Amino acid sequence: MIPWAKPDYYGYEKKYINQALKSTWLSEGKFVKELENKVCKFVNSKFAISVTSCTSALHLAYLALELKRGDEVIIPGYGYLGAANIALQMGLKPIFAEVDLGTFCVTSRNIEKKITPKTKLIVVFNTYGNVCDFDSIIKIGKINKIPILEDAAESFGSLYKKKQSGTLGDIGTYSFQATKTITTGEGGMIVTRMDKYFIKKLKLYRNHGVKDKRYYHYLPGSNFRLTNIQAAIGCAQLKKIATIISKRKKIYHYYSDLFKNIDGLKLQIFSPKVKPVIWTFAIVLDPEAFVNRDKIIKYMKAKSIETRSGFYSPNRLPLYKRCNISNLKYSEKLSKHIICLPFFTSLKEREMEYIAKTLLELKR
Repeated sequence: MIPWAKPDYYGYEKKYINQALKSTWLSEGKFVKELENKVCKFVNSKFAISVTSCTSALHLAYLALELKRGDEVIIPGYGYLGAANIALQMGLKPIFAEVDLGTFCVTSRNIEKKITPKTKLIVVFNTYGNVCDFDSIIKIGKINKIPILEDAAESFGSLYKKKQSGTLGDIGTYSFQATKTITTGEGGMIVTRMDKYFIKKLKLYRNHGVKDKRYYHYLPGSNFRLTNIQAAIGCAQLKKIATIISKRKKIYHYYSDLFKNIDGLKLQIFSPKVKPVIWTFAIVLDPEAFVNRDKIIKYMKAKSIETRSGFYSPNRLPLYKRCNISNLKYSEKLSKHIICLPFFTSLKEREMEYIAKTLLELKR
């Protein structure tokens, strides 16, 4: 079986894990701080704080922003819906904005349509490694005095006008889950350019609301802390980040050549402003040119190829029926017709050729 994704290791992971084990610091320890410092340096941010996942990073940001029940949060209609799930948990109201059919990313025009006096946060997704058009999105945020949270879970290493994704909004969140560009197994990170008061709240909410006095809770925090062992893996992965990015770009370009100029399918579009580090290779299949997408996934699995569908748009999930969703035809189309092919740094050219050949056998 060719898996859809798998982590690859480069030699330092075991060494650093053993160092963490020998130190006896399994929860907190030197690797946690080292990972935060290394991420700061790599993305050129003044502050980073590690967390258990990108979803907990979103939750932590919502708490530190002091969002309250009934506040509206604008969220893209296509993408992984962790930001919407946390909103529902906190009694917030997700307001879904349509995405662009070519880039799969939310647009400033569609965000602007959804702003009301109750809008307290704009969340954008850098879907599949692409980066949104931040020039226009930042302007909207400033004009309306609404912070921008950049969910960069899928775009670690991608650049927008030479700036790292995750650093373009007021707050950025990353995922280090096992399928991502670098991994700690599970885990994530927040970077921000917000003020010291916001950073102080991030630290407190991450650590049970405890600061300088053990067991003394200043606010109702939780435990969002990354372990020292996980951070050790992350430090090892970051040591080879240039190699990882180079390999992912080569795989993307090889795939792109295999599917170039083929009727009935479209690849994700990237602006000249963006230099992406792709998380997964997504293809939009024309239902008139190919058999049903879900049947293709089953067929390819029978041929020892694991693929995945696109994300579900919220109007296809009963969970979000109460959110008064409208005008998400592009999000729904992507949801129904995207197929994501295997993508990881040790993927071989002969494997990509076999994947492409198998998929194209299903063309009508």
